Amino acid sequence: MEYLSLPFALRKGYLKRTGIQDSISDSIGLILSTRRGSLSFDPEFGCDLWEREYSDLFMANRSDVQGSVRNAITKNEQRLYNVSVSLMNIQTGPNHPLGIAVKVIGNFKEDKDEKRFEELFSIG
Repeated sequence: MEYLSLPFALRKGYLKRTGIQDSISDSIGLILSTRRGSLSFDPEFGCDLWEREYSDLFMANRSDVQGSVRNAITKNEQRLYNVSVSLMNIQTGPNHPLGIAVKVIGNFKEDKDEKRFEELFSIG
């Protein structure tokens, strides 16, 4: 099965297509980059990662943040199940000033076969 690729870009009368794994990755990237409540047509879409203090990501509230992000992904990307989320430190630089990444692991089905999804999303 083919899925629409993000970002949407109409080229020569058609939209680019992609496979399920890339489609799930695009969807999770959109969830992680969208502040919950910012879409008037679906105020529950997104995650509250952007509402947190930087220190919450590394201190006592870290497990709350991970749970919140996992719940947002589970709710909004239903092709993925058995989702686990972890926050990781990454080397900071001009493209990653916060030094935070979200690692997402889960399972999905493709043509009746169960497959594993694992990807690291840089935040910031």
